[in-house]
Amino acid sequence: MKNRGGEPGSYQGPHRVIVLLVAVLAVSSASILALLSRVPGSSASFWRMVISSVLIMPLTMFPRKQHSRDYSIRGLLMGIIAGLMLGIHMSTWLESLAYASVAVSTTIVCTHSLFSSLFSILLGEPPKKMQLIGITVSLIGLYFLSGADPHSSIKGILLALIGAISGGVYFTLGRVARSHISLPKYLLAAYSSAALVSFFFAYMHNEPLWGYPVDSWIYLFLLALIPNFIGHSLLNFSLRYSTATTVTGSVLGEPLGATILAMIILEQIPPLKVYVFMTVILAGVAITVKSGLEL
Repeated sequence: MKNRGGEPGSYQGPHRVIVLLVAVLAVSSASILALLSRVPGSSASFWRMVISSVLIMPLTMFPRKQHSRDYSIRGLLMGIIAGLMLGIHMSTWLESLAYASVAVSTTIVCTHSLFSSLFSILLGEPPKKMQLIGITVSLIGLYFLSGADPHSSIKGILLALIGAISGGVYFTLGRVARSHISLPKYLLAAYSSAALVSFFFAYMHNEPLWGYPVDSWIYLFLLALIPNFIGHSLLNFSLRYSTATTVTGSVLGEPLGATILAMIILEQIPPLKVYVFMTVILAGVAITVKSGLEL
């Protein structure tokens, strides 16, 4: 396959699938770890981004001089802008977990791949006919899901939807930025700017950033390490070799994993019709992703 951006070596189909599978397994733990931390959404997002920035920082100290992407100002600026969207994505979604079940919130936020498909038109990647059909199916399912769970308020649903839209912008911008800057430097720019946005939201909502018990800090560290440092980093790595639609759509397995974990750990068991509409949404996402795969 053609290696995007001129990076040496190859990254073949099977390897891409493995990387995306590991990424999905990692990000599936996010909602559970966030709820177990008992930290408000924006504050949890802030520490998730701060800790992730610290974890990624050592990797930026070993630039590969043979690649001009390491020093691209354009890539850095795009990474910062993408990070602003990431901050909105994380803050609103983690906040939605206080007003909606894990199943509903995670399913809605994972429709960011649908919005990536729409935003990718600006990158010269117009969605195919089947992708438009998949988007339509998912939006219909989303409409019915919004009223299916009595434990999920309209506020939680809207927050998750804002997270989905901003997440779609984040991954679309990330695809542009990754052609101009190395992965570690892109992630540091995105995660640090996302931390600033999360801090702003936490300040506006009067959410404390300190004074949490030890177990909360442990879960915050795990929230940064597993779904962010591992999961999101691998998703961003994949943006060099696949369309934004393919990468973001690969996380359609996240709602399934998160829902199962929520049933076991949090004892959250939504009504049966919630699962029906979740299936409709994920089927639409699957159609969208399948149509955009470059394997």
